[in-house]
Amino acid sequence: MGSNKAFYLIFGTFMFICALLVNGAYLSQGKFPEGLMLFAMSILGFCLAYLVPHFAAKDERAQKIRERAVYISYFWGLSFAILLMIVVNPSFGITLAAFHVLTLFMTFYISTVFLNMVYYARKY
Repeated sequence: MGSNKAFYLIFGTFMFICALLVNGAYLSQGKFPEGLMLFAMSILGFCLAYLVPHFAAKDERAQKIRERAVYISYFWGLSFAILLMIVVNPSFGITLAAFHVLTLFMTFYISTVFLNMVYYARKY
């Protein structure tokens, strides 16, 4: 169990450094940061490092944490979709490619699911 936590911490740290380098290069050129998913992967790694001891038991508490987090993330996903539809509206003046909008949505959604799991692991 301890080795999995160390693995996820190393994974999260590696992804965070990669995300800073990749997105920094894109932003310095004035382009859309194409590596936003790396930030989501780093958040995923850090959250899994925290959640490994909670999910190792595979009991009712772990199941409840997963169910609540996924249920609440559904509403967060709807909120992100509505927000992106409003912001990327052609009359609003911001134009993004469909790939960039999907990248933003998936980054927010992946981050939200795992951050909700951490929240419910602390709560229950």
